Amino acid sequence: MINFKNKLVRGSLLLLFLVGIFNILNFGYHLIMARIMPVEDFGMLKRVFAFLYIGAIFMESVQTVVVKYASNHKQDNGKLKSIFLRANKEIIPAAAIVAITFLILSIFLSPLFNIAYSLLFATSIFIIFSIFVPIARGILQGQQRFLALGLSMLGEAVLKIGVSFILVYIGFGVLGAVWGVVISLILSLGISLVFIHKVLSSKLEDTPLEGIRSYSKPVFLITSALILFINLDILIAGNIFSDFEAGVYAIASTISLIIFIAIQPINKVLFPITAVDSANNKSSKNNFIRAMLLVSIICFGLLIIISFFTDQIIYLISGKTLTEAKIPAILLSAGTTLLSFSSTILYYKLSLGRTKYYLWSILLLLIEITLLTLMSTTLINYSIAFLISNAIFFIGSLILLKK
Repeated sequence: MINFKNKLVRGSLLLLFLVGIFNILNFGYHLIMARIMPVEDFGMLKRVFAFLYIGAIFMESVQTVVVKYASNHKQDNGKLKSIFLRANKEIIPAAAIVAITFLILSIFLSPLFNIAYSLLFATSIFIIFSIFVPIARGILQGQQRFLALGLSMLGEAVLKIGVSFILVYIGFGVLGAVWGVVISLILSLGISLVFIHKVLSSKLEDTPLEGIRSYSKPVFLITSALILFINLDILIAGNIFSDFEAGVYAIASTISLIIFIAIQPINKVLFPITAVDSANNKSSKNNFIRAMLLVSIICFGLLIIISFFTDQIIYLISGKTLTEAKIPAILLSAGTTLLSFSSTILYYKLSLGRTKYYLWSILLLLIEITLLTLMSTTLINYSIAFLISNAIFFIGSLILLKK
């Protein structure tokens, strides 16, 4: 039974509602872009999004680390201000190095993945701000202010749709769609800062952040593995298949991504609550069980809907009848369901501070790349490779849960 008075359940449902609206708006963004763009251009946009999600690696990693430390001082604004300022100071040189490195690599990535350099330049700007935005959001999450966190994300989604639509409508095409995402992220930073104004205006109290660098490494590695697992297939597909087939696969992937995005609010609520319990030497096993139950309900519910209404969902997204996308969409959704369970297991482990044995995720990424490459004869075989890869990743996560 689910206890609706439980803090985890109540927080999850609140954030689930707000992020649900956020996801609907994001889905609306992709729906609008898929309908006003040719299939080939939408495939290009999805390949660019694969790189934008690389920026999300830094976003999720930084936010996870900030949440871990902010959770211990959620009532002390002076110490939270110290965490905010120190995190920004640490990140400035890292952001510069990452952006410059990405711009240099883009010289080679552009022809390799058939993406215009101007699109990758816009992506580099996104990556820079994706490193700073999660610091403010991490403070909100650590304070367990899930309403403010959800509203800051909603602001970003609304801005993304509005700005992107205008830029695409006046003729900027894929470039306009990408710059819309970049501009909305920058503006959402201002929204987040408004929500933590009490923290920023409080008297500074120095806060030691013991072990933050050693903790950041496994967080970055696990976050990278999760995000790359759900995006590498898009990049590789753009390099292996024709533009039309890559576009079809992008639409199928967009459908499956709904599942992974839908369960993230649960992870965002589970993490700070478990981190506080861990710091106070309290058992968090029941919270984990409740979280997995909620994830199961959402994943299997969405998987059933996608399986029975695949054709309708494909038409809703693309405005076209694409029979080629039906089976891949179902297979990818099954794989994404497994990845969703893996993500909750791994974030639970990170919230406890148990960060050993994470180097195995690199091996699993290599397995995914190998399977995708070897099984790329058809879109269906390629989708099966994605499913198998995520099954292996899930087994690895279960093994790690016992460590």
